[in-house]
Amino acid sequence: MKNKIFIISIISCFLDQLIKFFVSNYLTKIIIIPSFLSFIYVKNYGVAFSMLFGNRIIILLLSILLTMFIIYLIKGDYNTKKITQLNKITYGLLLGGVFGNMLDRIFKGYVVDYISVNIFGYMFPIFNLADILITVSVFILIINIIFKKN
Repeated sequence: MKNKIFIISIISCFLDQLIKFFVSNYLTKIIIIPSFLSFIYVKNYGVAFSMLFGNRIIILLLSILLTMFIIYLIKGDYNTKKITQLNKITYGLLLGGVFGNMLDRIFKGYVVDYISVNIFGYMFPIFNLADILITVSVFILIINIIFKKN
């Protein structure tokens, strides 16, 4: 049912925005595991790895196109009646993540990031819950596509 995707996307977007509200209003920096994991408030004016830094309109247009593509995929899965429960959850989380970051860009002009990870001296770009939802969802969809063909 398409409602399940909608509900999951609303809940995940709400949770993302709630965390970002607390981060942007109350957090400066918290070290959870020294030299590995910390929470720090950062304003991200680009996308992954600072690509398109400062190009808010282009990023918003790409976000809208991505959303339209995701909806196209959802409709395709429903039309073929091959949508699984896992796909419904995955699409919901993906849309929730995309909407979470899109709302930041629309209303703030930047995305609130706060999770900082350092593994063996490599400092990952700081990210947020929406980024996790997008990354994990895309990974699951790719794995699903690979196994569907085989």
